[in-house]
Amino acid sequence: MGNLSWRFDEREYNYIKEVLDSGFASGTSGNMNTRLEQSFAKKFGRKFAITFNSGTTTLHAALEAFGIGYGDEVIVTPLTVISCMNSIIYCNAIPVFADVEEDTFLIDPECIRKKITKRTKAIMVVNLYGQVANMTEIMKIAEENNLYVLEDCAQCYLGTHNGNIGGTIGHVGSWSFENSKHLTTGDGGIIACDDENLVILLENLTVKALEMRLL
Repeated sequence: MGNLSWRFDEREYNYIKEVLDSGFASGTSGNMNTRLEQSFAKKFGRKFAITFNSGTTTLHAALEAFGIGYGDEVIVTPLTVISCMNSIIYCNAIPVFADVEEDTFLIDPECIRKKITKRTKAIMVVNLYGQVANMTEIMKIAEENNLYVLEDCAQCYLGTHNGNIGGTIGHVGSWSFENSKHLTTGDGGIIACDDENLVILLENLTVKALEMRLL
């Protein structure tokens, strides 16, 4: 990867100084973290946003909040980074591949439909190259089969489908802040959603899972 220092200007350096001066340079305690979550939720039109230490962790946390567990199946595209599959395996669940559309390279709703079994619990949609998958059909399939939908938007910030921003159509949207992504904090990730019950679980997972009764 090339030198990406050109992406940063005086504002970023001032923000870093502000964090260091605050005395909260790690974890989720500082004011800067809260400001990011509030701004992100507002920008994407969702009620809640929760930050994590990586994009991979956001995927894992979302699946945990969905209740994905041993032997469950999660349908996912094979054309994605291995983090997507690993996040499923972390839950002791099984990644099931649905092929992509030839013209968009995004997961094909018809292939999703063919892969559904009695063990299927969720669909992980990966929006790529600034494109959002056919979420109209995917959400229809999910509703028909009582499935959760997780949108991985690590490579699709503010792309739209029928006027709706990617990451705001499924039950949960996930973004990565890794160094090569459109928006970076060096590393990190964020989840956005509207379901308060999911948010309670997600916020617990982002702070060391202190409330074990919620897991």
